[in-house]
Amino acid sequence: MSFPQVDPLDWRTIQPHVDALLVAELTPATADAWLQQWSDLASVLYETQMRINRKLTENTADEEADQQFITFVEQIMPQTRIATEALRDRLLALQAHGYTPGPDSAELLRRFRAEASIYRAENVPILSELLKLGNQFDKVEGGLNIVWNGATETIPQARLHWQSQDRAERETSWRLVMAAHAAQGEKLNELYLQMLAQRRQLAGNAGLSDYRAYKWQELARFDYTPADCVTFHDAIEHEVVPLARKIYTEQANKLGLGALRPWDTDVDPNGEPLRPFKDVADLEAGCYRIFNRVDRELAAYFALMRDGFLDLPSRANKAGGGYCEAFPVTGKPYIFMNAVGTHDDVQTLLHEGGHAFHYMESRRNPLWWNQNGPMEFCEVASMGMELLSAPYLASDHGGFYSEADAARAYADHLRGIVTFLPYMAVVDAFQHWVYVDAPEDVTAADLDAKWCELWDRFMAGLDYAGLQTEKETGWHRKQHIFTDPFYYIEYGLAQLGALQVWRNALKDQQKAVADYRSALALGGTRGLAQLFTAAGGHFAFDRRTVGELMALVEEQLGLLTDKTHD
Repeated sequence: MSFPQVDPLDWRTIQPHVDALLVAELTPATADAWLQQWSDLASVLYETQMRINRKLTENTADEEADQQFITFVEQIMPQTRIATEALRDRLLALQAHGYTPGPDSAELLRRFRAEASIYRAENVPILSELLKLGNQFDKVEGGLNIVWNGATETIPQARLHWQSQDRAERETSWRLVMAAHAAQGEKLNELYLQMLAQRRQLAGNAGLSDYRAYKWQELARFDYTPADCVTFHDAIEHEVVPLARKIYTEQANKLGLGALRPWDTDVDPNGEPLRPFKDVADLEAGCYRIFNRVDRELAAYFALMRDGFLDLPSRANKAGGGYCEAFPVTGKPYIFMNAVGTHDDVQTLLHEGGHAFHYMESRRNPLWWNQNGPMEFCEVASMGMELLSAPYLASDHGGFYSEADAARAYADHLRGIVTFLPYMAVVDAFQHWVYVDAPEDVTAADLDAKWCELWDRFMAGLDYAGLQTEKETGWHRKQHIFTDPFYYIEYGLAQLGALQVWRNALKDQQKAVADYRSALALGGTRGLAQLFTAAGGHFAFDRRTVGELMALVEEQLGLLTDKTHD
């Protein structure tokens, strides 16, 4: 790889490299070298975008970063999209002259064809506008806080109260957080309806019937269809919702409650919440020890990141959530999260560590586009790492806890998988409706009503009596709906893959880790079904597949519950 020297915020320094690619000899014999040259340029531009995104999410009030973002979105990205289309068309045209991609490039060409099918020059400014609207959403979310006992707390900090054994404290904090979101409700409605109109226009300009059809091509969803998503929703409703309801009922019984309210889901009925670390240095060190038990080479990757490529603590004006991104020129991944001292923070760092390992393992693929992989499998990497790490949560094995507390954390994670899948179905089904079936003049009230309908279908066992507004505006509190449309079923499909990796690990941990790493190393060179197979699973999401995995989870929960009482 030979990365070009450019000023990534000045297109005049980039255009000559594009021009050179457009006029260079391109034949079947020179295609691989030409593609590598393009990949190197794409890597530079991607890293620039990620560096700006890093600054913006680390401090949503950073005016310099905000200006760089505007420059990149308004000046660089539109030109990049135009250049990408011209270069992509040139490569695709070569197939008519005898070019046959090798086995590691066939999937890439397939993705390029899908991208080319939806590209329209008139969509370039719309895509830039959508990025700016997404940045506005991040600013709204990053500015949310509550006042607790006279002190300002971020939303992640406020959620700590939801783990309190004091029910009044939980309810008060929950209502304050809901009120903080509600205060921005009109702005969020306006933002989303603007986004919806822009996304519909993207699809119309591309000659497609709806935005879902557009997004299916953009996300290169070759291995499953919208009808398959409905099949998955059905499997969740019949195989997961009953177990989730059972989990909620057990939670209510242990707490001595007649009904489980939304502020009762995070509290541990077995005692005070786990506090695994005092500061992020402890968190880093503990997760490094766990990674080292899973696999020493993976731990070495994490060690590389501890020199400036981790931003873990929650603070004011920091964007919400967590993510891992690759810096392909630097050759390192970067992890962002909002740690406040809980076991969820441990799980988040293990999860994002899986993403980081995916990038590092797949870097052996020289083309940037073949590093990482399909998003559904990227999440297998992260969720699989959470489960592969579970045997090492106890301090005797490198982690943070006593054996009893480790079993408690492990069981809580499995319960979380079960209760997450119905929520995932709500988020996904909501977006299918919004972008395909919702009326042209859909209103915020219509969106609220649909969300509420789906919530009642999938989220059995939670009592929202008297909380209608909070329930029906739940879509306001899901970032993906605003900034990453249709990117959510990936988590559900990937959870099925991760559970299969875990099922294998219960029989042979060492082999399961080896298969996991082998699949990660393939990056984007293989299709989704092949990647699942390489990891030791199969790509399916019907009632039988989902039911078998839920039965295993329920069995293991019984064993872990016994350990917590030893």
